[in-house]
Amino acid sequence: MDQQSSEELRRELALQQAIGAQLDRLVRRANTAVMKLRDKRDKMEESQLRNLLDAAMESGSVEVTAGFIRYQIGRDEKNIWKDFGHHVIRDLGELGKQETETVVAHLKQIGITDADALKPRIQVRLMQLYLGYINRAFVYAKKANGFDDLKEVVSVA
Repeated sequence: MDQQSSEELRRELALQQAIGAQLDRLVRRANTAVMKLRDKRDKMEESQLRNLLDAAMESGSVEVTAGFIRYQIGRDEKNIWKDFGHHVIRDLGELGKQETETVVAHLKQIGITDADALKPRIQVRLMQLYLGYINRAFVYAKKANGFDDLKEVVSVA
């Protein structure tokens, strides 16, 4: 293995670990977003959230995904998407500021020199994970009537 391949592998492993360290925060964000659907659970379909996740996975773009959500809000006659959709769009922006910056700071701390160049990739991956957690939380909450359980937080303090 040459030095470049070794450095690329080191960067990829560090990136995976740094993103992994954000998972609890992503799950909490997702649970909070799903709580916006509590009173609309009978109107929101699981397939709608799967379509959102599919759009995020396929496009690999935060802006395209936000556009998809805006489209859902605009065509929503039952007012299911409005509060939820705007909340998710705000979260996507916050992921780009808070969690993405946390990942980049960690990468810089361990000597990954091109950490800033990874920001778009990091934000997209965090978005995809976040939307996946929304999908899972909603399915659980809707099918098991578990909206109250989404407030649970495991603390290791």
